[in-house]
Amino acid sequence: MKWLEMGMALVIMLIILGYVSGVLVKGKRMFAVAGTGILIFGGHMLLEGYRVQMILFYALFAVILLCFIFGALFRKTIEMNERPKLWKRITALSVGTVTVAAAFAVPLYALPLIVLPSPTGPHHVGTVSYHWIDDSRAEVWTAAEDDNREVMVRVWYPAKLVDNMRPAPYAHPARQLKLLGKGQPLYVNAIIDSLTNVKTHSYLHLPVSSALSGYPVLLFSPGFGASNFMYTSMTENLASHGYIVVAVEHPYYTEIPTLFPDGRVTKEKVVIAEDSLVWDNMDEHMQLWVDDIKFVLHRLHELDKKDPQNILAGRLDLHRIGMLGHSFGGAAAAQVMHQDSRVLSGVNMDGFPFGAKIEDGLPHPFLYIQTSYSDDFANLELSEEEWSGSNEYSGLDLNNEYAREAAELVQRKEGILKNGGMEWVVPGADHMSFSDIVLYSPLFGNRDLSLLEEVNEKLVRFFDDHVKAEHVHSAE
Repeated sequence: MKWLEMGMALVIMLIILGYVSGVLVKGKRMFAVAGTGILIFGGHMLLEGYRVQMILFYALFAVILLCFIFGALFRKTIEMNERPKLWKRITALSVGTVTVAAAFAVPLYALPLIVLPSPTGPHHVGTVSYHWIDDSRAEVWTAAEDDNREVMVRVWYPAKLVDNMRPAPYAHPARQLKLLGKGQPLYVNAIIDSLTNVKTHSYLHLPVSSALSGYPVLLFSPGFGASNFMYTSMTENLASHGYIVVAVEHPYYTEIPTLFPDGRVTKEKVVIAEDSLVWDNMDEHMQLWVDDIKFVLHRLHELDKKDPQNILAGRLDLHRIGMLGHSFGGAAAAQVMHQDSRVLSGVNMDGFPFGAKIEDGLPHPFLYIQTSYSDDFANLELSEEEWSGSNEYSGLDLNNEYAREAAELVQRKEGILKNGGMEWVVPGADHMSFSDIVLYSPLFGNRDLSLLEEVNEKLVRFFDDHVKAEHVHSAE
């Protein structure tokens, strides 16, 4: 919680306790405390800004003020000299305690302030975004027949500090974030509101670090429903270790709408029916994601020749390319490697291997990271209660369906790892442990920062061994 938010919470508790004990029910004491609360509330709204997470505090403060105002009108004075009856004090204490506890639970537990871990590498980090349109592909998720496929790309890179640097927003500037919340459910708006206050460790449009003449490139694809900024702790860390990280956002596949530079916000959203979560039914979606990545890779070659923002031209080492992804994006990493040999290594972070079945392995090193839960699913070690009641494995009704899906998973995984691929099971990790989403709320997964740190260390070592070590282009 912020300072003025804590001040407002303190005033509310003082009013409740002062009313119950009778300490504030003397003269103008209640008026003075309530007036202080109004000043703190006004300062909070002006200086810190409204937060959805504080809505119970706002509501409780409003109820208290209304009670005070109506009481003053009834007494025809702001002074209070009569101790409330016992039943009123008991009611105020009971209702107030429960409401205050619930009000504290939202900003302190359910949706706390999001704090990103600091990057561990030697480089400062810059970031820049690009909007690219693929004229060769029609957009299949909009009604307009002449729409072409568009992607948003955010890049993090080793940077050189300059004067008057501008800190990069986590998602978008506050005014633009408000556009994304229009027409969205309350829980999406609560998450969007949380993103407004996140402080990153990167800066907008810095020049690329001159420590090397070129830096290896890592392509990144998020999970189904996730936005590319939801992995900033990971992308910033990789950039601090000397990588140019290119995170692709796949429009219409994100829970939070995609915002284009001209102010357009995606309205359509791809929804997969539970009974469609079978291998073959996901092929069309997977190939669209793979084509997004291949298009971005093509545009990176053009960007290295000429960057309209005058930042990355000549600094992309496109002889050293890796790829990583989470969930559906992790599955896309394997598919991209299978179709494009320029990608020298890849990582799938807990993604079921959707897409065309790969039976002959991959041409370059590949790391398949899984949670213990996913590993247990593949080994038929989950109880019926776990696999039949889990959102992750929805649609499985019978034991033979579970066995069939687990066997398919094992066969696909073995095909991908056939040529010396590696597997790493992370004990204690949840599916969202490979993203910032666990920092949003403990309701989304195990909020263990040591797991995120462990995964980041593993990624740096893997790409150092299999991408960075291929060639080293030192600055002259």
